[in-house]
Amino acid sequence: MPFTRHWALEVPALELASLAAEARDPHRLRARRGYLNDSSRTLALAQLLKTAPRDFGAVGTIVLGADSVSPVPGPAPFAAQLRLNGVECIDGLQRLRIIDEAIESCQIDLLEESVFRIDVFTETERARARRLHDRADEFVNGRNAQDRLVSCPNITRLMNANWERGSFNPLRGVSSGPHAVPYTMAEVTMALACISGDGPDLAHTASTPEGLEALWNDQSSGAYRALFHAGMEPVGVVRAIEARRAARDALATLPLSRSTRGHGRLLQYAPELIIWAACRILPRKELHDPTSVFPWDEMNRSEVGSAAITAAEELVERYRRIEPGQHMYCMKAPLLTLWHHLVR
Repeated sequence: MPFTRHWALEVPALELASLAAEARDPHRLRARRGYLNDSSRTLALAQLLKTAPRDFGAVGTIVLGADSVSPVPGPAPFAAQLRLNGVECIDGLQRLRIIDEAIESCQIDLLEESVFRIDVFTETERARARRLHDRADEFVNGRNAQDRLVSCPNITRLMNANWERGSFNPLRGVSSGPHAVPYTMAEVTMALACISGDGPDLAHTASTPEGLEALWNDQSSGAYRALFHAGMEPVGVVRAIEARRAARDALATLPLSRSTRGHGRLLQYAPELIIWAACRILPRKELHDPTSVFPWDEMNRSEVGSAAITAAEELVERYRRIEPGQHMYCMKAPLLTLWHHLVR
């Protein structure tokens, strides 16, 4: 059955030149927004054209609506071109504008390797495509940095390691661990951060969702490689998790009044600092060493919790001395500069 309301094409970028020029006027193409030239996504797309022209064409689809589509005959049984009348840009205006800018700046060579998938809809399918694309963000879980962790060879090696009748998986929506004890990737990262580094910087970064996203997003950074390196072993992850949980559970036993009054709010707004300080009693250089003779299990069961209580008392008292008087604890306590002062 021939297509009459939906046409799917692959079109070289240079053949979109006239359409790209029309995209300078979003209203004319009935687009839902103009050229977002300062958007991080648009800037990344423009950079992709410069660094990997073939990939530029492969990212996403340009979706058009048309009042009518007329095939221009070519070698049978194919059409050489399609003539679109009454064109509407349903999705892809940013790509068209980038193509137009490349042509205007005489960067035509970049476009010679780019081929785009084009979907053209007419009649009732056009209205349906517009309706669904206008609300597409409501139906799609956007990718984030955690979704890309499986591309890290050190993470992949850890996934394939022996987890004692369990597994390790960094994917969102999946929790895993040895003996079916659930670990999330956020907890793994925060635990490793609490037993890594000479200072509390890594623990501070991993203490918020925004920090975790930034950490995971740059797999070449020193912070990322300090946590996820070639020497990682399942036993190290387990030790870190158990240590952090022991410290966290010990802090949870403190009376609520200790963390909701005055400088005691440090426990509420900077718990990862206290956990990091408690974990200083552990030999972090031996964390991933399966041959370590250090009594990790015993220390995590009996000493880390006590160390957390002691660290909480000492750090709250230092906080009181460094920042005397009442203030916005929720604003001050999470600051890395304060953390550095407290652990000097």
